[in-house]
Amino acid sequence: MKSMMKYLFIFSLIIVGFSLAKEKEATRVELKNGYYYIDGKKTFVNAIGYEIGARPGEFPKENRKSQLARMKSDFEVIKKGGFNAVRTWDPLFKDELELAQQSGMKVIMGIGMKPEWNFADQKIIARTDSLVESILSYSKNFDCIITYLVINEPMPQHIHDVGAQATVDLWKRIINKIHEKHPGVPVTMSGNTAITEYLDMNIFDVYGYNAYDYGDGAIYTHGFANANIFLQKMNGRNKPLLLTEFGYSVSRLGYGKYGGNSLDDQRDALIRYYRNLLDAGVAGVCPFYYADGWWKGGHPSVHDDTPEEWFGYWGYSDLKDTIGHPRPVWYALTTYNKALIASPRNQTFYKNEIPIELFCQNDIAKIKIVYHDKIIYEGKPNSDGYISDNISFAGDPLKDRELVFECYDKNDNLIKVETIIVLTGKDEIQWPTLDIKTGIKDLNESENIKIELSLKNGAIFTLGNEVRDAFSHHKGWEPGPQRSITIDPAKKEQTVTDSYTIPRESLILAIYAGADIRYGKFKKTIYNQKFIYRGTWADPIRVK
Repeated sequence: MKSMMKYLFIFSLIIVGFSLAKEKEATRVELKNGYYYIDGKKTFVNAIGYEIGARPGEFPKENRKSQLARMKSDFEVIKKGGFNAVRTWDPLFKDELELAQQSGMKVIMGIGMKPEWNFADQKIIARTDSLVESILSYSKNFDCIITYLVINEPMPQHIHDVGAQATVDLWKRIINKIHEKHPGVPVTMSGNTAITEYLDMNIFDVYGYNAYDYGDGAIYTHGFANANIFLQKMNGRNKPLLLTEFGYSVSRLGYGKYGGNSLDDQRDALIRYYRNLLDAGVAGVCPFYYADGWWKGGHPSVHDDTPEEWFGYWGYSDLKDTIGHPRPVWYALTTYNKALIASPRNQTFYKNEIPIELFCQNDIAKIKIVYHDKIIYEGKPNSDGYISDNISFAGDPLKDRELVFECYDKNDNLIKVETIIVLTGKDEIQWPTLDIKTGIKDLNESENIKIELSLKNGAIFTLGNEVRDAFSHHKGWEPGPQRSITIDPAKKEQTVTDSYTIPRESLILAIYAGADIRYGKFKKTIYNQKFIYRGTWADPIRVK
């Protein structure tokens, strides 16, 4: 009996030890200081938008089946491209998550909730409960999932019609279910900076936005980097900012920047967006997207010439082609991803100590920083490909600095070069200011919105010769007007005026303004933004 008890005790220790080992192996996701920490390591989430059932002749929204061999091959290509995660709109199946787990690929997983559902309808609430519980019944067992996405791009008019409070209540209901069933995994949504930038994203664990550069709204006035910086400032709690979509369509036909772009345009734009988003301090990106979706025009067997079908970084030659071929943007991103420079950042002042932070691929063995044709820094990534250090310019006066980052492999071959321009000095900077003033507090007060834009500049910076303003009336996807007003660069203080007659059906007006300043090679945009609502309908959901 004692012998049997002894063996049972030893066996129990083995089981406990095995369980502890399994628990230790499980991926831990923490959110700290505006970043993801995965297994205790600060991680830049470099995910790519991915739909396995969107190849020629396929429709990913209906009767989708697992294609594990194809997905396995895709994951290998995606990892070689320097991406560490995929972003989906609908949930992956259990066997697909098993494959992701085995491959080491992380997943930002959509749950497939439709933005047009009536969030106040008890039948929809029950349907949503059933959907989420069905997904969590298997997804809770996979620690490759690092974020859940509740919904993609709900429209302001729809939220108004079904009720802002009902919308918040349903989203919180989903968040609580996920936190209960899959603890430790953050939850967010994919808003869109053109239509849902007014939402209080502190409802969620992460600030999640789709952001497309069509040259309107905040991007016209602020620039792409600052438009995203403002999102985090506006929400105010330093949660991670995750860009869940951004991209450039290469359809033959299009308008503005929405389609009609060349392959070179797409390549150059995506590299520029990556740099802008790193300058914005985002925690992760999900460029849109891996391969063309032939289904988006409504005819999966035909590659229609609609912009939505041509955002892919891999394209297909015909209906029989299920593998595809990389476009120039893919090669460019593969190289760019070798070393992502999170710090320093363009348009930024550093008080004579510049923090250095890079997230590198395994084949980057050395980083050099060159200033005025002299190597001023040389460092090596740690075993995780991470560099955190600083460069001191103690005591130096105000100076614009053009820093060249050179990235080398172990054989001293140059892999990547990138230039960043910063401003350093021993004293704090007094920045120029740009204020927006209007007497209208509620859109019901007047259809005509008059604004004053007041600029103040000091002695340090040279002001540009224009101030830009734009109005977003949140009327579907229709952009509002944008204007350029000539100013006198020599004046230290000046005010210009503008006005806009807002459509009666508009529920929110966003007013954006921006102006450019420079010091030597250093360039920066100063900017501001203001929201005006119609009545109180948005109070439960709007940014405070």
